[in-house]
Amino acid sequence: MAAKAERGPSRCDFEATFQLLGRKYVLPVLRALLDASPRRFNELREAVGANTATLTDRLRHLERLGLVRREVIRVLPRRVEYALTPMGRDLVKIFAPMIRWREKYSA
Repeated sequence: MAAKAERGPSRCDFEATFQLLGRKYVLPVLRALLDASPRRFNELREAVGANTATLTDRLRHLERLGLVRREVIRVLPRRVEYALTPMGRDLVKIFAPMIRWREKYSA
């Protein structure tokens, strides 16, 4: 049996985090929820500029990862609101240092 190439956990975690953040509309969704939370689906769609199918896919993915919470409000008509979870709020804390780094080294 051939041995798999070993990759340290920090490299895998680092790459996985950036792959997640690099998916189209993930950063704008997280930013929109950081700016105002909870938000309804149509508010997010307007803020992010994504089409309905793509936004639905990204929100479901972020919810599965535990970064976003989806709450159904049982009123007529039914409302669905999205908000960052504590884990999601922890993730967005890394944005400020990254922005400072970009500002420091951008031309």
